[in-house]
Amino acid sequence: MAFVKTTIEDPAQEDHEFLHPAGGTGDFVICKGPEKLKRLLECIDKNLHTHYVSDGDWSMHDLIMELLKKYKPAELFITTYALREFSVRQLIMAMDRKELLSVHMLLDYRAQVRTPAVFQLAQMNFNKIYLTSIHAKVTVLRSAACSIAIVGSANWTQNPRVECGVISCDDHVADFHINWIQKIMEHAEIFK
Repeated sequence: MAFVKTTIEDPAQEDHEFLHPAGGTGDFVICKGPEKLKRLLECIDKNLHTHYVSDGDWSMHDLIMELLKKYKPAELFITTYALREFSVRQLIMAMDRKELLSVHMLLDYRAQVRTPAVFQLAQMNFNKIYLTSIHAKVTVLRSAACSIAIVGSANWTQNPRVECGVISCDDHVADFHINWIQKIMEHAEIFK
């Protein structure tokens, strides 16, 4: 409950776009108002972990497209329960522009039944897709400048619901997630 304690007890700065603790560390962000995603991106810094909550007005593909403006070219590692066409097409366009060098995805096995056309589009364009029973939502963007891991509630869909997560601009955190994602893709028994 540190998040609630921090935002309630610490004097906070509010500018009608987002709220953060008075220390200016950018550790906790409530995204609101017209500059939602832009202000969150301003808080991301090397070796910093930024916790955020948003009203669902932007999606994972929006966050990644904005990060690619600063950290390109990059590799992308994704785990998700659900996937939609618009998100897949955004990633394909980033690959065409050479902003994304590769996309590796752990996807819930039911995606091929729930959204078969989207699954086929992703399968034809991404470097690797591995189907498994998964509900975890992790995205890692790895570039020469840094690696950014995003762990949260959002799937790769357009969802107008409240979402939250943690953005870690830390190579060790990113490597941890890339490692277990790759091991599952290689059929390793990581839980035994």
